[in-house]
Amino acid sequence: QSRTFTATGVSTQTWTSLSALTGIAAGIGLSGTNVAANTIVARILSSSSIRVSEASTGAIGTVTVVGDTFKMALFKVGVAGTYGAASTNYTDMTGNSDETSGTGYVAGGTALTNVDPVASSPSAYTNFSPNPSWTSASFSCIGCMIYNTIQNGPTATLGVSVHDFGGTQTVSSGTFTAVMPVAAVGTAVLQIT
Repeated sequence: QSRTFTATGVSTQTWTSLSALTGIAAGIGLSGTNVAANTIVARILSSSSIRVSEASTGAIGTVTVVGDTFKMALFKVGVAGTYGAASTNYTDMTGNSDETSGTGYVAGGTALTNVDPVASSPSAYTNFSPNPSWTSASFSCIGCMIYNTIQNGPTATLGVSVHDFGGTQTVSSGTFTAVMPVAAVGTAVLQIT
């Protein structure tokens, strides 16, 4: 999720006098005036300074933290590829021409709305809300891939998870909704323990 902070620095990779580091961690993308393209936080140096991956192109001021953007793409019936823990990128799906198609479905899937993670010892978890849906739709699918579309870092479209719907799901001139599991330890769609 996007937020802003102010920093000082000119043509440097070390930014100082940050106004707030809350929610900022290594790997998060940054944008703003004189912030070079594809800049990410490389390291937190102190409570008010960071090192970034790219030198700024001039004096910096207000910087926007670029939050991750996730999407859900649906698998067609009769996929050619094998999907699971080794499926690390949305291109695994498109490389095999395994994404569904039909009325109301756009290649790449639909954007998911981030929900702030919850820490519940010894885990942290998050879901997406509301449930993703496709309206005025006519297609069939067997599962989905959730992937991160953020452009920062070495690779865009990194796979997050693959889900099997337990059989063919079909919608005909209606709304297809993928129901997210309960947001709790043991059931949330994304969990770190």
